[in-house]
Amino acid sequence: MLKIPPEISRLFETLLVNRGISLGERSDYHKWLRFYLDFCGKYQLEPSDKSNFAAFDQKLDTKQQSED
Repeated sequence: MLKIPPEISRLFETLLVNRGISLGERSDYHKWLRFYLDFCGKYQLEPSDKSNFAAFDQKLDTKQQSED
């Protein structure tokens, strides 16, 4: 699995804090960010293109992942 660059991780953590995400939930958010970035890398998609999230979500559906 991809290792998130420290600067991106720091910025993401700041975003989570600003959005009021509890400390206990933040590790899950970081995990799903890694999953998303890994997915984009595997399928050569641009992670910053918001439309690619729908493809990621659809892939999770095919794997029967829960919405949680």
